[in-house]
Amino acid sequence: MTSLSEEISGKLNIYKIDYAEYTKCLIRRREIVLDGRPEEKIRQLFLYFLVNQSGLFPNKIDIRVESDNHDIELYKTAENGYFKPYSPPLMIVEVKREEENLRNHEKQIERYLKQSCSEIGILYNYHQIIAYIKKDGVFMSNTLNNLEDITPLIFQSSNKLDKNLLEFEKAVNGSFDSFVYLVNKYGKYKLNRIVFRLKGEQLPIVGSFFKFQENKLYYNIYVQDVEKQQSCDLQDFEKLVSITY
Repeated sequence: MTSLSEEISGKLNIYKIDYAEYTKCLIRRREIVLDGRPEEKIRQLFLYFLVNQSGLFPNKIDIRVESDNHDIELYKTAENGYFKPYSPPLMIVEVKREEENLRNHEKQIERYLKQSCSEIGILYNYHQIIAYIKKDGVFMSNTLNNLEDITPLIFQSSNKLDKNLLEFEKAVNGSFDSFVYLVNKYGKYKLNRIVFRLKGEQLPIVGSFFKFQENKLYYNIYVQDVEKQQSCDLQDFEKLVSITY
């Protein structure tokens, strides 16, 4: 069985500066010291798998490191630049030193998942991988055999977002039902910037706080930094332009 030190030396580009070991992070693209940081070594091995072996990066997933106090966050790569609403991470990964008992950190990963509304979490210490998957409102744990088992979990989570992209494409082509679906999902608050067009109007409208009432669509716009509520008849909707965070 390959040891951690052997795998690190075989996969990572490690060099010394003033007797200290360094490597360049595959995501942050900056030098990081490895001496005295056992968890960083584990993280770099996990990133190596994602970048060089999973076949997912960069076309399928976006990787963030040390984001919101999480060791690693995975997001679905946007397939359409006009549809980039806020979405929770596909997966949150917490790495631990190799001798650490991962079961001692179950509450930590579950807390992170709940706070971020993410449905899949991973605890990893090089020797063991535990996945936490939300099912019926409860996180169920499952020990994985190897890092390759993570790939189908990422696909499972990303497929849910594909449906929303299809609805976006329909709304761009004028589907009012798809527009309603997306507005109810992404437009209830000011979190996302939703741009749409009304029939007979030359300029698109940027709105937030959408709601439907009887045959009217109500939404807020900003005019010279002043928020105002506007409304239009449902039949005046022409098409959706974009939804971005």
